[in-house]
Amino acid sequence: MILNSVLRHEHHACSPATDASLSLITIDDQPLFAAAMASLSEPISDTSFTASLCWSEALQLRKAIVEGHLCLFSAADGDLSMMLPPLPLSPTEAWRLPDAVEACFAIMDEANAEGPGVNRSRIEYVSEEMAGRIQGTTWMELVQEPMHGDYVYPRDDLVELAGGDLKGKRKLRSKFMRENPDITTGPIRREDIPECIRLLAHWREAADIRHEGEANERLMGVDILRQRDEQSTIRFLELIEPLGLESMTVRVAGRLVGFTIGEWLTPTMGLVCVEKTEPGLAGAPQFIYSEFCRTSFAGATEINAGDDWGIASLRYTKTSYRPSRMLAKYTIARRPRPETGSPETTIVRTLTQRRKVSPAAEVTMQPNMTVRRATTEDASSIIAVENLAFTDESDRFSLGQIRRLIANPRARVGVAEVDGVISGWCVGLIRTHLRWRSGRVYTVAVSPEMAGKGLGRALLNWSLDTLEAEGVRRVYLEVRQSNQSAINLYASAGFIKIADLPAYYGPNADGIRMRRVAAEPVA
Repeated sequence: MILNSVLRHEHHACSPATDASLSLITIDDQPLFAAAMASLSEPISDTSFTASLCWSEALQLRKAIVEGHLCLFSAADGDLSMMLPPLPLSPTEAWRLPDAVEACFAIMDEANAEGPGVNRSRIEYVSEEMAGRIQGTTWMELVQEPMHGDYVYPRDDLVELAGGDLKGKRKLRSKFMRENPDITTGPIRREDIPECIRLLAHWREAADIRHEGEANERLMGVDILRQRDEQSTIRFLELIEPLGLESMTVRVAGRLVGFTIGEWLTPTMGLVCVEKTEPGLAGAPQFIYSEFCRTSFAGATEINAGDDWGIASLRYTKTSYRPSRMLAKYTIARRPRPETGSPETTIVRTLTQRRKVSPAAEVTMQPNMTVRRATTEDASSIIAVENLAFTDESDRFSLGQIRRLIANPRARVGVAEVDGVISGWCVGLIRTHLRWRSGRVYTVAVSPEMAGKGLGRALLNWSLDTLEAEGVRRVYLEVRQSNQSAINLYASAGFIKIADLPAYYGPNADGIRMRRVAAEPVA
């Protein structure tokens, strides 16, 4: 089996060893998914037939029955992976889970062998419960990495927006209601769908401008994710009636300004699947969120708002509603660990954290300095720079993170040597967008004793030159608004401010996004 054939045919026979076929998901599969998901004591947002069906086209999903287990495969990212772990179709089939896992890796390996390689085979969106079952039963040597988890809130907190933590959101909701006394709400009807689609397109266009150059922790441009989200949201709209989903529109003087869609994940937990409001309409998101939870999920004790897709800005928004708990999710793969996570998972910085202060020195370029591409042998020296440059251990990269960065095909890691000693390092990242690639200056760090001697500028220039040599014309970075020295350095290299990032680094720690566009090469 090759990957293209998975995409081209609705039904495709796999190798005899797996005795499975991959096929499209249809609405008639609801009983099949219900039987498989009945085995879960605490489902996550991804273990929903509605989610699988509505995202099936955007994520190029195909289902298969393997060793008595329902399996869900995705070919959206240039490889074949699983979007859920194998789920038994009945309790009597649960003992076959180890064989199902082994067979699923065989299916993925066969597809990935002709493309990105078998080390890309992986099972994603594995709940804590299923991770324990898989790791506890299979003979395969597997590793698991954390993914972005589901945000879970007390339903009453979202309805009331009560307490000091939610005071700002409560004020925004009140402002929206005060300034728009002619608000009406109601379920989404079939005749509302064209208006919803127009608002959805407006939302995406505005978000593309506001979040230009932003990527998730896998270095995938969020414009790709928004395109997929738009595609899946249209499916949600079309399936409200057939699937009996909860829904709401918000209108001001008859004009549609927002809509939301959800479903009951369990008898006590509501799931918000879609929420879109008119861009720039202050208080509308807070109003529709609380009102939807109040009217559609009466009797629920908790609301699941899904995960943050690994997007920093979305993570901040969902965290700001003060979740009471998170439902963990994992990626499971064989050793060696594939690049399913990324260097951006844990630390986000570009000359932004607290540095150890060294005596001021005149800024002069060192004649005995060279900057070159890092190798794995440089990792221990880079750690030494990190330990010297950053006072807070939480600000430092670990040895494992540095090694993964050096090995990551989307990262360009450089080191600055002075008299043969590594005294600084930098990382540039390459991100994939819908129609282009961008770069990101991820980090620049210099040993304190070499501060002011031109190493930081030399490393920054090396990153920019390296990215430009690979055809990357636009490079982005985020920096603390208070770090004027770093902002000045970036401005001198051609970066301009394109967006404010309120509370990007935490409460009362605003950031800005900057962009540098390289000149077109002379023919």
